[in-house]
Amino acid sequence: MSAPADRDDAVRSTRSEQARRVLAARIMDGALAPGTPLRIGALSRDLAMSATPVREALNLLTGEKLVEYLPMRGFVVTRPPDDDQVRTMGEARLLLEPELAALAAQRATGPERAALAATLESTAAAGVGARFHEYEGYLEHSSSFHAEIARAARNPYLAAALEGIPVHTLRFRRFGDAGVDDSEISVQEHRGVLEAICRADAEAARTAMRAHVRAVTDRALRPGASDGPAA
Repeated sequence: MSAPADRDDAVRSTRSEQARRVLAARIMDGALAPGTPLRIGALSRDLAMSATPVREALNLLTGEKLVEYLPMRGFVVTRPPDDDQVRTMGEARLLLEPELAALAAQRATGPERAALAATLESTAAAGVGARFHEYEGYLEHSSSFHAEIARAARNPYLAAALEGIPVHTLRFRRFGDAGVDDSEISVQEHRGVLEAICRADAEAARTAMRAHVRAVTDRALRPGASDGPAA
């Protein structure tokens, strides 16, 4: 590929990410309500960019489960999961994540353990204000912690099953109105998982992750949560 083409791709990728972040913030802050249609043409005019990066941004948000594509309607803002869906997601995570943590305790390399520790510290240091741009970094680091454990487990089938659970939609349940309100306890729970992995204690890692997933699910179900918990 020629240098100009490379530059064009890089610019488009940057614009797509810019559009993704703007739209994600509007969704999480409530400016774009669940069910709102997302018209590419209108968004292109609003964001002052071409249709291509806007379409790519919507596809990225679809992958994050903040947007969905409906036949005959196009892209719309995803609706928050109801209580039954939250419980179902919790059940699925309980089948997968404790085992992934146990496998990671057995298989993680030294560099992977160090990377997990660094991610945890980044999570702990991230801001957790009321607006999405203030806690976006926290969400990214918290999600990365779980993804890194799944990779360290070296079981692509379990990892793929976990990726199919729309955990991102839990953001709507508690974060939307007031931002992250469980960061300290969530980081503490993550630290318990990490310590077990670093000790290569599979059973302790399994137990710690099971407790964390149960706690996250419970926090997502408590009164007032239906308005964005930390993963």
